[in-house]
Amino acid sequence: MANLRWYDKDRYLSAFMTLLETLPDEVQSQVAIDILDSIPKIINQDCAVFMELVEKNDPRKFNRWYDKNPHIHSVVEAIRQLSNDDREALYVTISDILHFHGELNLNDLTIKKNDN
Repeated sequence: MANLRWYDKDRYLSAFMTLLETLPDEVQSQVAIDILDSIPKIINQDCAVFMELVEKNDPRKFNRWYDKNPHIHSVVEAIRQLSNDDREALYVTISDILHFHGELNLNDLTIKKNDN
């Protein structure tokens, strides 16, 4: 079995990243900004400390497709830093953001939802 990227281990995140990569640059940036704006409302930790973790990952050190756009790089690193519970809480928000931007066919993607 091939080495999976960290986000490919989660079916929803893998689908999200695949979709995000295909979006026009300006839509990618707006989706990323909207997700970054929503993360402080979801996380169960100090927001300043959380953002320090995200900012430590300098995109110039990497050559991944999402490192070329600072907004996408920041949101991907932010999602990586989330706990599993916080990440799952973010799924519905991501779905709503993509739907708002007209870039998501909800019939093709199953969204994990919390039972809370």
